Amino acid sequence: MKMIDSIKKLLESAKLTDSYWVEKAKLDFSIALENLRRSNNLSYKDVATKIGTSQPYVTKVFRGDANLTIETMVKLARATGGRLELHIADASAPPAAWDIRDLHRGHKPRPTGASETVINVEFAANGRHWAAHEKLAA
Repeated sequence: MKMIDSIKKLLESAKLTDSYWVEKAKLDFSIALENLRRSNNLSYKDVATKIGTSQPYVTKVFRGDANLTIETMVKLARATGGRLELHIADASAPPAAWDIRDLHRGHKPRPTGASETVINVEFAANGRHWAAHEKLAA
């Protein structure tokens, strides 16, 4: 039991550091990317060709070893048949669970662990600006 408690304390301590959250974000991204790559029957070479880079670099990305720019993340997501969506969550709120299958079926995402989720989306490109605001009930 002491070993488990020690591991729990170590994990809680790690969660207080930025480096923990950076590594978690990279790992979450690479797992989602890998799932898309597999579901679309793409090889690492296919992805590398689509984004104009080397296969070893793509392998590094899929291992979660690369520190990516948002531009590269967008390219990788699109090359695997997806799109990049970023959000910032309140640190004190429980994590929301989104089912990507609901998004593909045209359903609204269902947050869990919170009474309400507000989605604000703003996008600007080529002198144009788009904005959307939606409040979703749990």
